[in-house]
Amino acid sequence: MKRELQEKLYEEYPKIFEQKDLSMAKTAMCWGISCGDGWYDILDVLCQEIQILIDYPVEEIARCKKQLAENEDLPEYTRDYLKERISELEKNIIDQVQATQVKEKFGQLRFYVDGGNDRIRASISFAESMSLKVCEICGNSGKPTGNYWVKTLCSSCSSKED
Repeated sequence: MKRELQEKLYEEYPKIFEQKDLSMAKTAMCWGISCGDGWYDILDVLCQEIQILIDYPVEEIARCKKQLAENEDLPEYTRDYLKERISELEKNIIDQVQATQVKEKFGQLRFYVDGGNDRIRASISFAESMSLKVCEICGNSGKPTGNYWVKTLCSSCSSKED
């Protein structure tokens, strides 16, 4: 991936890409994002989804607590609802996910992380599946091509590769 696109992802999602400056003894993120520019949008949407899943419960808990603290005259049923909401949200708190490696393998995006839950793993799996339908070079509709070295390409980029 071009340096400027990679840096754009790093700037937009610093918590996810926190390992980018660690040594190769600690992470494979030291090699950067090792795929084509065509998958930038898939990665951007995936990282946005992951960060929302992590941030939303924490932010919503803070809003509920603020509402309870600033509005002492709330009806008891509203106070009870907010307390129940906080309790439910606390069950959904996810520790920060960090990318450990982002690359292409067998024509498909691979997005390896530390942390997460089933919902985040499902989002990653969906993004990886989508990469099999998007040209890794240009981002147009594509499909896996090649016998020994598989790449996901559109017909135009495939003809340029031959």
